[in-house]
Amino acid sequence: MKSNVTSCRSPQTPNGRAPYSQTMPRVKSRALFGVSSLGLGHATRSLVVIREYLRLGYAITVVSTGNALTFLRLELAGEVQVEYRDMPDYPPLERGSGWRLYWYLFLDLLATWRIIRDEHRIVQTIAAEYDFIFSDGKYGFHSPWTPSFILSHQIAFVPPKWLREASWLTEKTNIAALRKFDLLFIPDYFGPSMNLAGNLSHSRRLYRCPHRYVGILSSYQHLGLKQDIDYLFVISGYLLEHKGSFVRDLLEQANKLAGNKVFVLGNADDDEAEYARYRNDTLQIYNIAVGDVRQQLFNRAKVIISRAGYTTMMDLAEHDKRALLIPTPNQSEQEYLAAYLGDQNYYVARRQNEKFELAQALQASEQTRRFEPPWKTTASLRRISECIDELTRQHFISIIVPAYNEETEIEATLQHLLAQRYPDDRYEVILVDNGSSDATLAIAKRVAQQCTDVRLRIVEHHEGGVSRAKNVGLDKLAVASEWVVFCDADTRLARNFLPQLNTWLNRHGDDSLSVGTTSVRPAADCGVYGHAWFRAYDVIHRLTRTSFSIQVARSQIARGVRFREDLNFAEDLNFIQECRRYGRFFFVPTDQVSTSTRRFDSIGYLRLGLRWSIEALLPTRFKINRKYDVIR
Repeated sequence: MKSNVTSCRSPQTPNGRAPYSQTMPRVKSRALFGVSSLGLGHATRSLVVIREYLRLGYAITVVSTGNALTFLRLELAGEVQVEYRDMPDYPPLERGSGWRLYWYLFLDLLATWRIIRDEHRIVQTIAAEYDFIFSDGKYGFHSPWTPSFILSHQIAFVPPKWLREASWLTEKTNIAALRKFDLLFIPDYFGPSMNLAGNLSHSRRLYRCPHRYVGILSSYQHLGLKQDIDYLFVISGYLLEHKGSFVRDLLEQANKLAGNKVFVLGNADDDEAEYARYRNDTLQIYNIAVGDVRQQLFNRAKVIISRAGYTTMMDLAEHDKRALLIPTPNQSEQEYLAAYLGDQNYYVARRQNEKFELAQALQASEQTRRFEPPWKTTASLRRISECIDELTRQHFISIIVPAYNEETEIEATLQHLLAQRYPDDRYEVILVDNGSSDATLAIAKRVAQQCTDVRLRIVEHHEGGVSRAKNVGLDKLAVASEWVVFCDADTRLARNFLPQLNTWLNRHGDDSLSVGTTSVRPAADCGVYGHAWFRAYDVIHRLTRTSFSIQVARSQIARGVRFREDLNFAEDLNFIQECRRYGRFFFVPTDQVSTSTRRFDSIGYLRLGLRWSIEALLPTRFKINRKYDVIR
């Protein structure tokens, strides 16, 4: 058996044109972050994850709005690898009071559902361009073909008083929404005694949702600065209707306290003149603190006076700070957290509408005990990255294309393969010319000469037979090959085929999988009739564990099984049957595979389907050395 190999490494074509691969976008690691703007807490805790992936070399797209987007722009100023998109967020729930609270809650839940639907539709149009999606409180940021993760501590909700009996329904609905993601990251600790979120992050229904407790996340670094700020007030609650009079009351009481005080209002749009009369030598006011200023203020503070947002709880635990917690009125989550952590004497909690004495509350905070986290942010980030790595790992995939007299198809087929949105060093294309008498080989070599970035190899094989050609391809597989794809020369793999296949394998590809196929669409515009037949063929292949046009197999198994060289048709069925001895058959419902309809147009969809059925049922001895009916 003779074969010659042409490797694709020529920097310039014979006619002087730029190499083909220069027209293809280079693959770059990219991540999409959707960050809720309902309070700065989502932005501050997502910030630490964003920075980690910037450090790892990712290009980041941040989608948010309002103060959260402003904060992230300021914190990440100068980061050229970050781009921003403004997208409407959900309305703040639990606004108003009395009967209006329930009326607004009904309207806001309807609006939230609509916004989730719209944002999911938008995400679907861009998801293929990213290696993974990371959501913090954005329920529409997931995709069936891009690994999707959500960060949330709020598994169970604490509804308003008159809806408490329906809490099981809200919890069940929330978990159903979270299950649409590959993995839920819970920024807390597992266990009944050592955790920050209590019943919010620990639910008996959580087993239904893939999840991992990753631990606390704080964007505040340990700077080792002298603690010369006695009281740091961080007032960034997102319900502005409760904020103005409350801040003024705190400022008046703070001015009576001894020591240095700093207020961070958490809103870049606040009118500074409104609070100018409260400023003095011992009291400073910032509309918003970002970057080094934010880091230094928190590190320098001895005591924190803040809303009872969960991100603040994580910051306090990370830096071992004493605190006075003042939950936003009608915010049931904050009220629960303040009561839960106050009952355990970790922090002092006071209600805003009680007109409490600030000095007395701060004195009580001196008697609290510390929450000692089992691990902190650095270890939490490691847990997150390990999980993301597992679902974004790029398998080495080999594509074998046997070709015989395919001069009208081969260039388009190769161009589709070279345009895959997949790293050049994680896949290879092996075209085996099966003794073509037309220009197939010449065209393939020309494409190879234009390619510099993709591992394309042309193998000249002069002994006929599709099974022999496929076995020659198997002999040429790279040592690193993990999965091999066999596809016909008239089958087109769209640019997102390999990313989608890789994602599917990461989600389902345990050691029990051995061989499978994918859904296939007609390449031509064959109307409703043709598309209906192809959908029917997909169902048949899935049920009967057969295929046409494309097969995917684990390389180790394919190398050992190989194709029977005395079979010129139905060789793929025999190959699948033999591979199934070593694992399960699988079906990938992608929309990235299409094939020529020339055989169907020539023979007819029904007749060809019946013919394939008969051939599949024939005993192997009747198939040996029978000639294959070539249709061009």
